[in-house]
Amino acid sequence: MASSLIATAVRSRPARSFARWARRAVGIALACLVGLLGLLLYWSYPGKPQPFLDERGRPLPGSIFEKISVPINGVDQAMIIKSRDAALPVLLYLHGGTPDYFLTQDYPTHLEDAFTVVWWDRRGAGLSYRVGIPPITLEQLIADTLAVTDHLRHRFGQDKIYLLGHSEGTFIGIQVAARAPERYHAYIAVAQMAN
Repeated sequence: MASSLIATAVRSRPARSFARWARRAVGIALACLVGLLGLLLYWSYPGKPQPFLDERGRPLPGSIFEKISVPINGVDQAMIIKSRDAALPVLLYLHGGTPDYFLTQDYPTHLEDAFTVVWWDRRGAGLSYRVGIPPITLEQLIADTLAVTDHLRHRFGQDKIYLLGHSEGTFIGIQVAARAPERYHAYIAVAQMAN
């Protein structure tokens, strides 16, 4: 009997030691995760876009560089709007499933020299991601694109805007342009999805 008590005590010490080690490891992992989430929140929305500057380092008059969120069909959806002159024609960019505005930091497009470019993070993607968004349908994406188009036409006082789709965004863009061609100067496809 004494030997079984000693064996139980010896086995329980390593178990208690392992349990303490496991609690510490879980605590450290959770602290790292919270820190990483905080860092990601700091780097993301709302953020402060840098204005366009003239040769003297002053904000360029008439330029626009915003990171905003607009209610579109009941869901707040984020947009980054960038232009050297807000009076330029509006170009709505439909990303290919994963927002890729951030790529322009290392690979500038210079589209903002000729357009007021709207990098829209559509429902459920990028800065527009929200927990609990219902399943997204093609009809919802088309309706959202038309609503964003109308918002931009109204905001910038333009009867028509340009629509650019990239990859998966072309699948939506071509259908939107076919459904409401009167709202667009042109539809531009990059890596058009087609059968």
